[in-house]
Amino acid sequence: MQDVVETKKESALGAAISHPLRARALTILADRVASSVEIARELPADLSHVSYHVRALKEQGLIEEVGSRPVRGAIERFYRATVRPYISPEEEAGMTHDERVVFAKVIFSVFGANAATSLAAGTLVERTDHYATRVPLRVDEQGWSDLHEAYGELFERVYEIQAESAERLGKTPGEPGIPTISFLSFFEMPERGSVRT
Repeated sequence: MQDVVETKKESALGAAISHPLRARALTILADRVASSVEIARELPADLSHVSYHVRALKEQGLIEEVGSRPVRGAIERFYRATVRPYISPEEEAGMTHDERVVFAKVIFSVFGANAATSLAAGTLVERTDHYATRVPLRVDEQGWSDLHEAYGELFERVYEIQAESAERLGKTPGEPGIPTISFLSFFEMPERGSVRT
C-alpha cells in the first residue's frame, strides 16, 4: 500500500510541470506571493484555468496559502512556493529525512517549471553563452568535500554578481536587466542497477 501512495506522490510531482500554465504559475509563486487573479492578469490567462492549476499545485504540496482578503463578496487567496530557494547544510542537518525529500522535490519541480517556461518562450537558448550542463562524476570523500566547497563559493559569487548588477542597474534608469535563473546542484546518485523501475 505504501508503494502505491509513493507512486501517486511521484506522479503528482511530475504533473506539477506537465502543463505550461501550471509551470508558469509555479515559477511566479517561486519568486513572490501572488493570487490566482494576479497570476491570470500577469500571464495573461483565463482566471478559471489559472485557479484550477493553482489548486493542483496546492494539492501536490508545491505551494501554500499565506493569506487572503475579501474582494466584492468573494475571498482572494494568496500563495507562494513551499520552500526557500536555499538552506544551509546546518539547517538541512536539522531537518528530518522526509523534510529534506520535500525540499528537494519542490526545488527540482520549480527548476523544471523554470526550464519548461524558458524553453517554451525560446529564451533558454536565445543566448549562446548560457550554461545547461550535466556532468556525471565519481569522486572520493575528499572530492565530495571539494565539490561542496566549490558549489558554496559559486553560490556566494552568484549573489555578489546579483548585488553588483543591482547597483549598476540602479544607475541606469530604464534599464530592465536580464531575468535569469541560476540553478546550482550536485548530489549523490545510486549505483547502476540498484534502483528498481
